Formats: sequence, C-alpha cells, structure tokens
Amino acid sequence: MPTEGTSWLQDDEEASRTDARLRQSVRRSIWKMLLWRILPVVGVFVLLGLAIIEVIKRYLPSSGTVQLPAFVLLVTVVILCPLIILSARKVLALVVNLEMAHLELLVVLSKAIAQRDNATEEHNLRVAIMAVHLAIAVGLDRRLIPGLFIGALLHDVGKIGISDTLLLKPGKLMPEERQEMERHVVHGNAILADATLPGGARRVVQYHHERFDGNGYPEGRKGAEIPPEARLFAIVDTFDALTSNRPYRQPLALEEALDTMEFERGTHFDPDYLEAFKTIAQALYNRVVRVAPEHLMKQALELVKKYYTDSSMKSIVLRKLIK
Repeated sequence: MPTEGTSWLQDDEEASRTDARLRQSVRRSIWKMLLWRILPVVGVFVLLGLAIIEVIKRYLPSSGTVQLPAFVLLVTVVILCPLIILSARKVLALVVNLEMAHLELLVVLSKAIAQRDNATEEHNLRVAIMAVHLAIAVGLDRRLIPGLFIGALLHDVGKIGISDTLLLKPGKLMPEERQEMERHVVHGNAILADATLPGGARRVVQYHHERFDGNGYPEGRKGAEIPPEARLFAIVDTFDALTSNRPYRQPLALEEALDTMEFERGTHFDPDYLEAFKTIAQALYNRVVRVAPEHLMKQALELVKKYYTDSSMKSIVLRKLIK
C-alpha cells in the first residue's frame, strides 16, 4: 500500500478491497431502508385488499363474486412481488454506484485541496478522524457526524478561489491580503452550495474560523451561535496544526500543544468541548497524529463504513434519486 501522499482509491489492490467492502456495507444498509419503506406499503395493500373482499362478502354474498376478487388479489400479489423486488434491486445498484462515485469525488477533491495549499493529504484525514472521535466524546447527535466528517475533509475547499500569489506567499500577509484570505470560507460555502451533502459539511466549511468570543470570521458569531460541528472542528484543526510538521516550525509535543490551546479556552474554543478533547487528546495523539498514512486510511475507512453509509447519507442520495 502506498505510504506517502496517497489516497485509498489510488492503489489498485487496496481500491478493489475498499470498493468491495463499502459496496457491501452500503448495499446491506440500503436494503434495510428499502424494506422499511416497501413492507409497510405491501402491508397496506394487503389490508386494503382484505377489507375490499370483506365489503364484497357483506354486500354481494354470491360465492362466485367473492372468489373472483380474491383470485385477482392473489394473482396481483404473485405478479407484483417479483417486480417490486427486481425494481428494488435496480434502484439499489444505482444508489450504490452513486454513493461510491460520491465518496470517490470527496476523496479526490480533498486531495486537490491539500495540493493547492501545499499541505498534506494526511492533514485532512487526521482532522476528519479526530473530529468524529471528539463528536462521540461530547455526545453529538449521530445524525450530524456524516456532515462533520465530510466538512472536515473539505474544510479548506474555498482556497481554490484564492490566488496562488496570495495563498503561497511566504511572508506575513498585509491587512488587505488577510481580508482576502479570510474569504476562503465564503468561497467554500458557495462551492458546496449545490452539492448533495449533509448540511453539517457546509457549516464546518463556512464557520470553522469563528471564535467562541465572537472575534472570528466570516460573521463574528459567538458561543452557541456557532454550529457545534464548527466548534468541534476548530479544536482538532488547531491541535493538528500544532502537533504536525509545518514548513515554518517543528511540531509541538502533546503537553505543549494542550497548554497552548488552554490559553484560548473561552476565547477561541468552546470550554466544554475543549475539556472533552483533553480527555481523549493522548489517545488521538498516539493513534492519529503519530501514525503512518496507511493506518490513517484504515481508520478513515472504518468511519466511512460506520457513518457515511448511515441512513442520513443514503436518504440524501435517495431523495435526489426519486425527486
């Protein structure tokens, strides 16, 4: 498996295994959702048919008359059931293909963003993984996790709209340049505006530079006005920046990074979320920050299987499909 600047979709053997595992996971979970939708409908039709037969028995007691609708109902069920199953299988295959294409596009776009910013693809994977673990630690609604994960992968997508001269400038930015750089969150929100993504993804992209004290951007939101996904992400994004190699400095040790972040409790970071993060920081540092890229990919894959293929994502694709 590749170990540097890689994606789980680049290596042929790993891509094949990943594709098969994800398809199986998506197919199994979508079948459950389809059955929950189909069985009630079939049940309603059966009950309606039985009710019609009872009405006919009561008001048209001729035995021949009763046998005919019963026979018609039986034949209809026998004919329609295979057709329903066949149609469901075709819909299932289409939805699986759509979800796989959707996932691949997200991964490719995440890599493109990293290349654009002279960052590493592993940064996007690390912050996505850590954001999900922090969300679990604070008890975030499970339905928000897919959007958080995807938003973390794409958090800097708006930098596509920033010029190379400004984005790659080695020195300190002038005030007007800083204002233009800050517009990358606005660009990111606009880029994702028409995308079929959970709403939380856009909230991460647009608000991850807001500060808990209201001195962030783009809107200067304060405290609970900032979406929880963005408050969570701000913590893991800063932690990864402090503990990973950067062109301008060496990574900080775990305790140094946490001490640095503690100074911004209640100003930059949500105090409750930061407290929860500190309880899992050591584990994340060992299992996410300090591991090889291939281990990151395995962790990300498990989270994709568990949350990306969850009903919250499937329902979005299905709604688009049957719209």
